[in-house]
Order: sequence, then C-alpha cells, then structure tokens
Amino acid sequence: MENDREALAELERLGLRKVPVTVAGTTVVVGFNREGLARLFKLEGATEAGRADTWLFSTLDKVLEAVIRAALQVPPNRLSWHTPDRNRPLKVFCYHILADPSHVLDAIESQKYDGSFKFTYEEAAGRFPTMDALAQFGEQTRIRLSQAAEELTEALLDRPIEGYAGATNGHELLRHVLSHTAHHLRQLYEMLRAIGVEPIRPLGEEDFKGIRLPESLW
Repeated sequence: MENDREALAELERLGLRKVPVTVAGTTVVVGFNREGLARLFKLEGATEAGRADTWLFSTLDKVLEAVIRAALQVPPNRLSWHTPDRNRPLKVFCYHILADPSHVLDAIESQKYDGSFKFTYEEAAGRFPTMDALAQFGEQTRIRLSQAAEELTEALLDRPIEGYAGATNGHELLRHVLSHTAHHLRQLYEMLRAIGVEPIRPLGEEDFKGIRLPESLW
C-alpha cells in the first residue's frame, strides 16, 4: 500500500484502512478469516455454521426471554446483591445481559465496536428502579432484534467492523453475543439459587445445543 497509490485509493473507497483484504464482487473479507475466505471461494469443507441466520436470531430471542423471566424473579431487596464473579450488583449484571445485543446492533450500523459501553453499565442500570422496568427494557431489545432479523442483509452483516479486539463483522458479533447471553443466563440461574430462589422454567441443555459455551460456569 505504501508504494501503490491506486491500491491505497481503492482500499479507502471500500472504507478500509488495514490489510490484508480480499475483495470479490461486492463481498469483502478482512484479515485472514478462514470461514469468510472458505465461503467466498467455496472451498471444500466450508459451512454456513458461522452465519447469523434464522436459527441464531430465534435462539437469541429465546435466551433473552429466559433472561427476562429470571430477572423478574430477583426480589426487590436483592437488587444490590453482589454477584460471585466480581464486585457487581445483580441488577447491573441483568442490565448488562439485556443491553449487549443492542450494542452489537449499534456496531453493525456504525462499523465500530470499541467497547466503551462497558464503562456505562452501572450508570445506565440506574435508570431502572425495579426489575419490572428492566424487563420492559429487555422486551425492547427483543423487538429490536426481531426487526434486525428481518432487515439486516448479508451485505450489511459482512461489512467489516473495527472492534476493540481486532477486525470483525456482524456475523461474528452476533454469534459472540448469543454465546455471551447464554453463558450469563446459566450464571444467573445459579445466582438465583444462591439467594434462595428456584428459577422458573429454566432452559435446559437441549435449549443450549448449538451455542458455543465455556466449560466453566465462572
């Protein structure tokens, strides 16, 4: 790029600043993305497992519904109970779970995912005095995801996103937030039990099938 002004100009027209970049027609693959390159060139063994498809959106919605159901079980006198994984109030933890899918949708739109929202959880959670109010916020997140499932195109999901951990795209971020939400839901179930509340209609292993989850709960 330093010695080829035309190539640099072409890269800038794509809205990119980093290499390597592979372009074929209207499809752009940033970095050495094995899955993206395999799909682009239809290489043997390439699959659609990594795509943000109907299954992903419907599964994420099911998990969010379960998070809201569990959050509503938190007694009013336990909103400030600190979670065992870190010094974080339970209400802030629930807000964090319900807000992150919207942060991903914001990133798909802006093509930036700098992680700055991580420093706003406690202040933002303060807008919701009760779990009922927080649950309503969660329902708004579900509505936004439902609309995104209808409106987001492959081209939009394939667009490069400048992430705080490196280059990414909408497919990868949505897969990540599904894993993240499901993992925190399992933790939330254990937190409820720790304060003497048995989760109502908890999701089971079959519901988590197909979601990448860490082996350790904590």
